[in-house]
Amino acid sequence: MSGQRRIEEKALKQSMVGAFLLAVWGIVMALISESGAVLLDGMYNLISAIMTFFSIEITRLIFGKGTREYPLGYFAFESMFVFVKGASILILVLMALYSNVKVLLSGGREPALGLMTVYVALAVIGCMILYAVTRKSSRKTGSDILDAEAKAWFVNMVVTAAIGVAFVITMLIQGTSIGWVVRYVDQVLVILMTILFIKDPLTLMRGGLKELLLAAPQEAFAERFVKKIMPLKEQLGAKQLSLEILKTGRRVWVTVFMDPAEDTLHVDEFMAIKTRLRDIVRGVHPNTQTEVILERSQPGSIWVPQPP
Repeated sequence: MSGQRRIEEKALKQSMVGAFLLAVWGIVMALISESGAVLLDGMYNLISAIMTFFSIEITRLIFGKGTREYPLGYFAFESMFVFVKGASILILVLMALYSNVKVLLSGGREPALGLMTVYVALAVIGCMILYAVTRKSSRKTGSDILDAEAKAWFVNMVVTAAIGVAFVITMLIQGTSIGWVVRYVDQVLVILMTILFIKDPLTLMRGGLKELLLAAPQEAFAERFVKKIMPLKEQLGAKQLSLEILKTGRRVWVTVFMDPAEDTLHVDEFMAIKTRLRDIVRGVHPNTQTEVILERSQPGSIWVPQPP
């Protein structure tokens, strides 16, 4: 097992175990306190644990070799997983929104604020630890799965902390003239949480779907390759250069279209150019496949780099 794969799999297993423990803790405390906010947090962690279990299997596929059925490897599975994870979170959030709007309209309910605050304190600490672990491993491996995992833990940490602050404020006003609002706090919190949560799964779904449809990556990502390759036009002996950049999971596909300045180009010269470009591209992103295509620009036309 390679070092990169070992780091990624270890981080995913830690995230899975942590998410499962937080899910059990949250669901038990939600049943005791009858809190929709705590239940939503617990169910979110349960889905995270289930999805992380599947992501471990996907990373094993990704690090394997291509087959006759999948000659380019299994990199698209990573994009598909990111999309499915986003869709799962979105469904959970919408279900929580629906059920808590019904409770709010029926008059709300009194929450067990003391128990809910205890839950939040331990949950925030757990989220902080798991975010730090996955973020560190994501930076080492460049894994989209770990990056999505780290973002999910960060959102979870912030939202859970916000719930805790709201509970403390609610306990302070419980015995005052506006104490009547306490029975509505839990439902209002869930509705606010869904507003905060909903952007994250939509972002995951959009990113995963774009990669599955072979859309161009973000301009800032592609620009890193453009800045390294385009200034080398004269050194490579080219009249014009053009780039085509695609990203699927953690694999980047870079195609360099080159119009040679000379009428002939020896095979050894071409292979030297290809090797140089491959090394440059891997310096920008280690997991890449680079192709060089010789192509004449049309007479009288201006050949510019293709927009990313």
